[in-house]
Amino acid sequence: MRRYGVKVTSMIVRLGMVLYWCGLAVASLCEIAAVGVLVLVITKSSAAADAWVAAVFFAIVGGLAWLAGRAAKYILAGI
Repeated sequence: MRRYGVKVTSMIVRLGMVLYWCGLAVASLCEIAAVGVLVLVITKSSAAADAWVAAVFFAIVGGLAWLAGRAAKYILAGI
């Protein structure tokens, strides 16, 4: 089978799925970290002065990792 002028093999499809699951794992860990930082901010800990920046950073990195995983799955696996 050819897609985008490239022969697609089962190995490329598997690579797309592996990259998808890795993206989901990174996104999940980043979202857990973002929620943890938000809990720290909500409890008004003294260490939470600039914690909003960390929460936004983890949320953005998690979203980008999820998008990269979805793109790998779509392009490489065609799903």
